Amino acid sequence: MVAQWVEGFILIGLMLKFPGIDKIFSAFQSRQWMWWRPKSWNSMSRSEKGARGEALARAYCSKKLGYRCLVRNWRSGRGEIDLICLDGTALVFVEVRLRPVGARISGVHSIDAEKKAVLRRTARAYLQGLKRQPKTYRFDVVSIAFSGSNQYKISHYRNVALF
Repeated sequence: MVAQWVEGFILIGLMLKFPGIDKIFSAFQSRQWMWWRPKSWNSMSRSEKGARGEALARAYCSKKLGYRCLVRNWRSGRGEIDLICLDGTALVFVEVRLRPVGARISGVHSIDAEKKAVLRRTARAYLQGLKRQPKTYRFDVVSIAFSGSNQYKISHYRNVALF
């Protein structure tokens, strides 16, 4: 008789009846088969962090700020605008910046002159494609500081100058 302790269960005799079950339970023990658990910030790839940050920013803009999100990840040429929202009658272009807690440069200060030029050019292309021009538009930055334990702090910077 075979007995094995796996994640709070004693398995008796299963190894004899099902020859391949030991591989399944060893993967279960080593946590390789934990797809239902959320990943921590440290174990995510750069693109996964970006997608998670943009989702957090979108939820923040719609729920906390009351924006109506129209488009996300709008591209033109080499430029991309993370979120395009409506705040009343004003069109808002939102840039999302993700930084670890304690980073030397904050999210809003990490936007250099080249990125500002790309944002201006991309926003201009979006505005040219509209049938009706908005009365006002502005650029906002949502900065998300994350820690390794799935905790984050969101800061919102309204009407950031890109000139």
